[in-house]
Amino acid sequence: MLKTESRSRSVLSERLQTLMADVLAGNAPNAGRFCGYCYHPVGQETDLCPHCGRSTAEWAPVNRIPEAVFAMFLAQRSREGWVVRLIAYGGLLAGIVLSLLPIAFADVRWWTVLSLFVILGLSYVVAANLANTLGDAVGYRWGQAVLRRRWEEFVAARERPEKP
Repeated sequence: MLKTESRSRSVLSERLQTLMADVLAGNAPNAGRFCGYCYHPVGQETDLCPHCGRSTAEWAPVNRIPEAVFAMFLAQRSREGWVVRLIAYGGLLAGIVLSLLPIAFADVRWWTVLSLFVILGLSYVVAANLANTLGDAVGYRWGQAVLRRRWEEFVAARERPEKP
């Protein structure tokens, strides 16, 4: 049960992701008090991280989000966007090809020109809806998988004892 529960929740908290997006956009500084394990923002009086549940005695709070965590976040967002754009542009390309078929097989007539615009319009709507539903779902899962893999590598490297 715990493994399934941890798989369904994102490695980075929603609040942390929002803050990192603001930092990257230049709307917030990379400063504050963050959980030393998962980097979720925590208050000055907080002894327990609300995201990962670790105590500040176990993992001392830090005052900045590490660059490696920003890199993970950007990789996740990039992967999510890549999938959505691929589905959207793929759908539009298919619509363009389909809309040209009546002209290719029936010559240029009033109804073939009309069908070109109708098919283009419908393919735009279908492509947008597919990108927003299927693309978001697949992109989110793929982005989370990339984030989890990078997070596990980051945690393993962070917890590995340094050699003198």
